[in-house]
Amino acid sequence: MLKDPDKDFISVNKIIGKQASIGFIPAEQFLPWMVIAVISYILTNGLFSLGMPWFFTTTFWLIASWWLLTGNKPHLFVDRFRPPPGNEWYNGNLLYLSPLTKHRPNPIRHRISDSQVRVKLKPKLAPNQQGGNNRLMPFQNYQNLLCLVTIKKDGREVSGYLLNEGSQYQIVFGFETAGFHNILYRHEVNNAATALEEGLKDIPPGEKMTFHTGCYSSDCDRQQQLTELADRCHLKPISVLVRNEQKRIQELNLAGSRQVWNQTIFCTWTFNAQSGSKSNDPLSKFINGIVNTANSIAAQFTGNERIYSERFYKQLLLDAFEQGYIRWELLLNTKIGLEIQPMNARSLWGWLWQKFNSAPVPPIPQLLTLKEAASDCELTETINSHKHACTILIEGMGGRSSCPEHRKASSRIWLPGRNAECGVLIMEDSPGGWLNTREQLQWIWKITSNSYVRDTEAIVEISAAPNFIIQDNLARQAKQSKSAKKRALEKGQGRDVGAEVKQEESFEAQKKMYKGARAIHAAVTFLVYRPTKEQLTHACQMLSHSFGSAKVLRERNIAWQVWLETLPITASWLLHSSSLINERRLTLDTETVPGILPLTAVRDIDLKGVEFITKGGKPVYIDLMHDQTSRAVITGESGSGKSVLGWRFAVDALAANIPVVGMDISAGSGSTFETAVKLLGDDGAYYDITKCSSNLLEIPDLRRFDREERSRRLDQWKEFIRKALTVISMGKVQDPKLAQRVDAILLLTLKKFLEDPEIIDRYNTAFEKGWKSAEWQEMPTLKNLLKFCTKEQLNLQNFTDFDRIAINQIITQCNALLASPLGKAIGRPSTFSPEPAVKFFALSNLGNEQDQYLMAINAHAACIRNALSHPKSLFIGDELSILFKKDGFAEVVGELCAVGRKNGISVLLLSQDIDSICDCSAGAMIMQNMVYRITGRLTSNGATSWVKRLAYPAEIISQNATEAFLPRAADLYSNWLIEKGGRFWQSRYYPGEMILASVANNQAELMARARVMAQYPNTLKGQLLALKQFASEYVQAVKEGRSLANIGKNAVTDINGHKSPQDLMAS
Repeated sequence: MLKDPDKDFISVNKIIGKQASIGFIPAEQFLPWMVIAVISYILTNGLFSLGMPWFFTTTFWLIASWWLLTGNKPHLFVDRFRPPPGNEWYNGNLLYLSPLTKHRPNPIRHRISDSQVRVKLKPKLAPNQQGGNNRLMPFQNYQNLLCLVTIKKDGREVSGYLLNEGSQYQIVFGFETAGFHNILYRHEVNNAATALEEGLKDIPPGEKMTFHTGCYSSDCDRQQQLTELADRCHLKPISVLVRNEQKRIQELNLAGSRQVWNQTIFCTWTFNAQSGSKSNDPLSKFINGIVNTANSIAAQFTGNERIYSERFYKQLLLDAFEQGYIRWELLLNTKIGLEIQPMNARSLWGWLWQKFNSAPVPPIPQLLTLKEAASDCELTETINSHKHACTILIEGMGGRSSCPEHRKASSRIWLPGRNAECGVLIMEDSPGGWLNTREQLQWIWKITSNSYVRDTEAIVEISAAPNFIIQDNLARQAKQSKSAKKRALEKGQGRDVGAEVKQEESFEAQKKMYKGARAIHAAVTFLVYRPTKEQLTHACQMLSHSFGSAKVLRERNIAWQVWLETLPITASWLLHSSSLINERRLTLDTETVPGILPLTAVRDIDLKGVEFITKGGKPVYIDLMHDQTSRAVITGESGSGKSVLGWRFAVDALAANIPVVGMDISAGSGSTFETAVKLLGDDGAYYDITKCSSNLLEIPDLRRFDREERSRRLDQWKEFIRKALTVISMGKVQDPKLAQRVDAILLLTLKKFLEDPEIIDRYNTAFEKGWKSAEWQEMPTLKNLLKFCTKEQLNLQNFTDFDRIAINQIITQCNALLASPLGKAIGRPSTFSPEPAVKFFALSNLGNEQDQYLMAINAHAACIRNALSHPKSLFIGDELSILFKKDGFAEVVGELCAVGRKNGISVLLLSQDIDSICDCSAGAMIMQNMVYRITGRLTSNGATSWVKRLAYPAEIISQNATEAFLPRAADLYSNWLIEKGGRFWQSRYYPGEMILASVANNQAELMARARVMAQYPNTLKGQLLALKQFASEYVQAVKEGRSLANIGKNAVTDINGHKSPQDLMAS
């Protein structure tokens, strides 16, 4: 029976991990008690001959004392007496010993046997200030790395760490994974849980799988992206805005609000060179061991040891690929269903480097490569340094060592290369269960994504437990519980409830085992990094108190040992190799172990673009125009932050030198993007159609394209202009037949018009001389087009009355328009450059809806013209809901969304509601072509539209109508729900202060900004300084909840001491 992922409780049966007592002796105390008994016998009878009474008395006293001191966790007591190695670690400057002896330098071959692949360095004695000596231990002795390896076979390229411990070789393969998204549908939760449960049953015995998820306060990659954009941007004001955002990101990074996440899985394949196989059968080990020893001796006597060594490593890597990697890939990708990407050698080296250093990653020191050839496999080695890889890791850069330090402390590790201290936390006891399957999969992520958790790693190592031993242990516990129940009844004590519960749990666990479940050993650890001891202590306390019924404690005795075991370059088993007495790992079944795996995380969207911060501080990006040409719609009620976010997309395009065109329906003065656009000077055109003109028949400037592309783009422009002229000609007349004939007449008229030599010459001359020239004023306009709309010019052979009516309709309507005030805006040469970086058309202060509609058509024509003139462009439509009621305009926008990508036109629409878009004639075309739907704060009634119109899950979109989704003024962010391809991201947008200030548009904000701007010179430098000053005062007032009335009241008379625009970011 399938479980309900949102209702059915998932219970953890903890009896699986408990060992049955041996008589009256607790299982974890059996070995210590036996040791105590032996020691007591030696003392009382072997040394002093005191007799058996003294033996029993001494044994009882020592056992009782031991039991009182250790309780049920003997390791907590024993580990107190395990000091860190020596007085400190040091860099032993270990040299690299190539597995291929032919690559070893002669001096090394004379000192070290060819059969030796690892060297144990000797401790070093260094005098201290007290006159004694400090014993320094070489850090290289505590790792097992030989080198990195790469296997190129069957069209794959896989890499790993090659480890060695005695006769045992191990290759650790790394996989990058996206894990499970944090917002899943019900069926996805069921599928993920079922796949995990079934897949984990197939973990190879004797091998381990380590899940590593980390979150780090790092902004290096993003800062580099923004620096490149700012450096390449041709517009100084935009460059300043980008650098101002860099400052904002740096603040978020320092506060821990922004973190980079990564998820990695390490899987092992182990081979014992002495036995020659992975078989656990003693007879097979013995036989294979004799054969391998004989081959080795024969190789030494015949002088073919080099050939034998090369053949051994060639076969080792080949077996690792076929028996190890292929099996793990099948398990992770096919059975569990994870999206995985095998890590190459560079990724593995970079991952390891970042564990010790924060500096740039150097080249890989050594790489052993097995490459499939035509007849055989070739083994080659690349050596970039004769220092061992571990030496490179810890020698540091710039004269500063990166060698880890324990400083004789047992509770933390110092990492000089990262300027951090590391604390270790261990899960000693699992939770009692989870409310449902969804909570189970997200448990670790919900804890590590809390706002107070940062610079933290969750490391979980799992391996298959021996089922026979587990089942036998469960059976013995059931028998002991039955005996306890029986004794209680015989003694008249009634029912032993504890024994009954234990027996039931044992039976339940056995049922699961018999039905196919497997027991899994799980070592759950957390590493916390902070710059100071006090911060580390506080962070560890906060994290350890976040796990509810689970018991997570800070390791205060052997933190150095556990930290070493978390590294993939050590062959030790996490929490097992370091545990001398009892088993510290959790033992769970395959149904419950997914709850402690850190596999949930926010998925990435794009690699670059506008940045949003999701839960846990992870940045995600929406890219509309860099690596793709895409479309997005931003919706939200008034005050939700649409304008600020919309302008950030415009800045993203302008920073990449991609032009922006837009339409803005404003309700009077002070439109949304006016200040931001005017900040660009001549590179920004804010076109108020009541004051300026835009020539409807101005063709796009296609001189930068080849002939074929010019022809294609010109045809698209003609298609749009024909539709626009049809709309103008028909006016409010609803006659489909007449509209069809008008459209046909206009098609012929445009063709005749654009083929006329005089018209062509006027266009070419206007573009050659430029928009401020006299020739520009002679560019053909709508008035010139009408001269070609006659029977004679069109050469209509079969001229009918219907043709006459259509021509009369065109000429009458167009002449009436030209005679109206709107004619000045449409029928004259454009009064702005055809090449500004950004053009916005404000559709405001128009007399009626029809005028607004006609001007929208003209403005849209200008947008299309500008877009077609460039390989890439961004179109922004702000609050076009009124115009969507007109079928013609809606279809134009719908067509732009559908086919604009072919011309490099990205589309961004901003609207207060989704209904106006969905209800328009082209609503389906527009919404189906929207790749990204970005939704802000909604009203409770508005949220139902998303459920009805777009089939959004009610439990997800309903959060947009809560108070928690309102923009947070104190922290300067707005909340957004991003949807792409049916996947959802709940996120925040943190604008740069100057971006926020440039588009603040309520009446009080407009007046405050105007007061500040008026106090500075009307120059580029002056306006940038004014915006910076307004941003500083405005942000402070918003954070403190103060009125804006006092902003700009102090006059500014001298700005000579201010910095240049290029330096604004620094302050």
